[in-house]
Amino acid sequence: MNLKKWMSTGFFPTQTGKKALQKGLTLIEIIIVVALIGTLMTIIVRNLTQQADVAKEGQAKIGMANVGQALQLYKVQTNHYPTTEQGLNALISNPGEKNWRGPYAEEKQLKDPWGTSYDYTSDGRTFEVICAGKDQTIGTEDDLYYPERPEGAADAGGKPAASE
Repeated sequence: MNLKKWMSTGFFPTQTGKKALQKGLTLIEIIIVVALIGTLMTIIVRNLTQQADVAKEGQAKIGMANVGQALQLYKVQTNHYPTTEQGLNALISNPGEKNWRGPYAEEKQLKDPWGTSYDYTSDGRTFEVICAGKDQTIGTEDDLYYPERPEGAADAGGKPAASE
């Protein structure tokens, strides 16, 4: 091919007639491309959503551990954990304890990443912090516990623990 002839036509030489019509994409080809792009976007969005849920679960576990540390400090100073009736609010304001030297936590620390307050049970000697999880309902499979329950352990009401 002659270089001068090629340069005079430019990078996108124009064609006329029947050959020009054959260069375009058919409707079927366009539909296939759009369907492939849609499928890829669905897969990507689903994976990103699942990663966000996993990250929030990790964040909830860290938050419950922080509440656990605040409860430990409360116990060191008062010789017992707050009762279930006193709840986690005993970490923020004095429930009538003589040796209370709090606050031991901030109010925002008592909520999980989904905005639901942690549930708390205690007999004064032991405690359990429960996160309702993504569905924000306690007693379902996505609940998280601190300290973590052994596999197959029952809760205080004798019900088997939900699988994590």
